[in-house]
Parts: sequence; structure tokens; C-alpha cells
Amino acid sequence: MMGFMMWMAGNTVHLFSIGITFSALWQPISALQGVGKVFEPYKDNKVDLLGPKLLFIALNLGGLALGVWKLNTLGLLPTHSSDWVSSLPPAQ
Repeated sequence: MMGFMMWMAGNTVHLFSIGITFSALWQPISALQGVGKVFEPYKDNKVDLLGPKLLFIALNLGGLALGVWKLNTLGLLPTHSSDWVSSLPPAQ
């Protein structure tokens, strides 16, 4: 759903696209911080939760990568040398 919303937001920098992009970054980060809480109701000695936890982490990392990709398409990541010109010392 988040991927569809980012696609619908387009590639121009405006309030909606920035909001959707930062939401796409925040949701996986907060989900990864609460992995233990998510799987707490299913904790049982008979059930191995390692596989589902690894899948949960992988899917959230994929969502995080999608958010970083969207930041790059919006031009909000400093990926070119011209983005760092202001921090360079002046030429002599």
C-alpha cells in the first residue's frame, strides 16, 4: 500500500510527497524497534518464531529501502558532488 501511495505522490517535491516518503521511512523503523512486542503473543516453547521474525525484519528493511529510493528520486539525498560544494574550502 505504501509503495502505491509513493507512486501516486509523483516525483515532485511538495508537502504530500514528502509526508508520504517520511511516513514510509518511519513505519519500518518503528516496526523494527518493536519486533519483540509484535511476536510476544505467539511466544511458545513448541513454536519456532525465528523464520517469521526474519521475514518480518526482511520485509521492513525492504520498505525502508523503498523509502530511501523515493528520497533519491525526489532529489533529497546528497548524492552528487554539487550537493557538498558549500562545505568545501574556497579555491586559492
